[in-house]
Amino acid sequence: MESIGQQLKKEREARGLTLKDISLETKISLRYLEAIEDDRLELLPGGFFTRQIIKTYLTRIGLKPEEWLAKFNLPGQKSEEKPPEKEKEGGEKDEPGTGEIKYYLASKEKIPAAPESPREKEFPLNRVIWISLSVIIFGLFVFLIYLSIKMTEKEVSGRDAREKYSVQVVIPSEEKEELAAATGTQVEKETPPPPQISGLTLELEFNEDCWIQVYADGNLVVDGLKQEGFRIQVRAESELVINLGNAGGVSYRLNGRAGIPFGRRGAVVKNIRITGENYSQFLQPEKSPE
Repeated sequence: MESIGQQLKKEREARGLTLKDISLETKISLRYLEAIEDDRLELLPGGFFTRQIIKTYLTRIGLKPEEWLAKFNLPGQKSEEKPPEKEKEGGEKDEPGTGEIKYYLASKEKIPAAPESPREKEFPLNRVIWISLSVIIFGLFVFLIYLSIKMTEKEVSGRDAREKYSVQVVIPSEEKEELAAATGTQVEKETPPPPQISGLTLELEFNEDCWIQVYADGNLVVDGLKQEGFRIQVRAESELVINLGNAGGVSYRLNGRAGIPFGRRGAVVKNIRITGENYSQFLQPEKSPE
């Protein structure tokens, strides 16, 4: 024989309802609804609340509470004692028989605030002392940083001034010779410094078909096969690197002066490196005037 809970479960399922739907609509806990259908009424709150929960559940699934409540063995069922009606806010009373259960959360009740003690009203003296010390320490820290920056700027400006106004003593060559004659030492002739150039300009002329690659300051600017009669000019700031497939088939001028051949005809030459320091090695010697 089926229990009351099993019978109620069949009635609910026949109407296409779920316990979750009933819980959402009636605000009854899902575990209370499961306890009713599992015949475990001891899990319900007890007394009046148990009766109201079952009554609301029966009403929601479409059954008559007065017919089914008698089947449950509920304590105090004969007397059907009802709890005293509670007044709502504004003086209204709860209407009996509505089948709704209202839950009151303790968190929503207004709890009177505890009176503040005289110590809480007074601002602690220790806190004032700590705040004052923190402000003083922070101010000293900022001042030290400012002083360090100023000293660094002064040192840099002094070094720049020394470099700007440094004096280099230059002895004329005539005085050097006189000084050397008096001391019996030999004077080394000064070699003129190499002329300063501003960049490298390479003018290439192809006398025969030739494969070539030219890198200017590390960037590939010329690449591929160039035919006879082709001319090109390449500019670099500090370095030129050249790869040739027919070294003898190319003539060139470097910074306006004719250059020596890169190699013989048909020779493959790679990594020809021309810089501002060694570019003069690639130039043909100038002809002395007759």
